[in-house]
Amino acid sequence: MTAEVTYRRAGAADIDLLVGYRLRFLAEHFGRGSGDYRDEAALAAELRAYFAEALPQGSFLAWIAEAGGEVVGTSGLVLWRIPPNDGVPNGRLGYILNMYTAPAARGRGICTALLEKLIADARAAGVSRVHLHASKMGEPIYRKRGFHEPGDVELILKVE
Repeated sequence: MTAEVTYRRAGAADIDLLVGYRLRFLAEHFGRGSGDYRDEAALAAELRAYFAEALPQGSFLAWIAEAGGEVVGTSGLVLWRIPPNDGVPNGRLGYILNMYTAPAARGRGICTALLEKLIADARAAGVSRVHLHASKMGEPIYRKRGFHEPGDVELILKVE
């Protein structure tokens, strides 16, 4: 695949595309039927509802990469606010996810370009810090950009 890659912001018309690529990422990264969502149709419905709400609100921003008339990558940035503190003086945070490049298009800098667009969006939104969970494949890209482990231990509790 050698076609020129173009990038555009995702909108409401792209919800099904974002759902499909999120499902592709989850299947590739975790395997089908893993985690709490064993019903892909139910997960797809929840994803559609999320994107339908968050995209127009601006609490989720996404970019799409296209080459040769095909989508070859997606990205996403969740924006939210916490009470300000010394490390986050305005309380604005971002979380990068939904980073996915189609296997045939990998190694062309698409993930890096999408990441830079999300970082620019975060900067424009006044975000103090951006974080993410990296796949093994993505980790070198994020580290090269300056992402690192936080100083504090992050703990997770599944609330049932």
